[in-house]
Amino acid sequence: MSNEGGAAAPAPVLWMEDEPERLARDQREVASFAPDLEYLPPRANPLMPHGGWTGRLPLWPFERSEPHGARALLDGEGMTIALVYSAAHPMVPPTIFPITPEPTIDECTQNAWHVAPIGSLCLLQTQGDWAPEASITELLEKAAGWRIEYALMKAGALDKMTTSGIALDDTLDTLITEVGQQQLSPDDESTG
Repeated sequence: MSNEGGAAAPAPVLWMEDEPERLARDQREVASFAPDLEYLPPRANPLMPHGGWTGRLPLWPFERSEPHGARALLDGEGMTIALVYSAAHPMVPPTIFPITPEPTIDECTQNAWHVAPIGSLCLLQTQGDWAPEASITELLEKAAGWRIEYALMKAGALDKMTTSGIALDDTLDTLITEVGQQQLSPDDESTG
């Protein structure tokens, strides 16, 4: 590849080559927060040219007690996701795509579901809500909360997702218990 003067253009530099300490930090923090996520280096997946993470998030990673019935509401599993780094990470937040459950096309076109038209999760109110020094685990925690609100919406218990999300707001914990207990069979009530 050459530029206008005929000289070879410099090879692109991946973000983790420029900021190896940030990659090491992300790897430490994700391993602690969501050990079931696997790091994929750049080009390991053609849909992740700058690397990312895939796997299952914890079902309830929040700093408060899990409401009774949460496991029933979520069929006992956290959400499977793909976190995709951008070329400009950490200046630009990574994008998180839900794999299971996967939002429908209709859900991707309605603001109430907090899903972008391409299927990624809308976890920030504005781009200014992301700070380059922030941990990606903050987004992973919000994604885990999105999964819970998604289940509540699918159950017909919510008309739209909350603005602040479940991660930092416990106002839906009672609703999680109620809807989760409705999904429990009488034999399962002691395990909820």
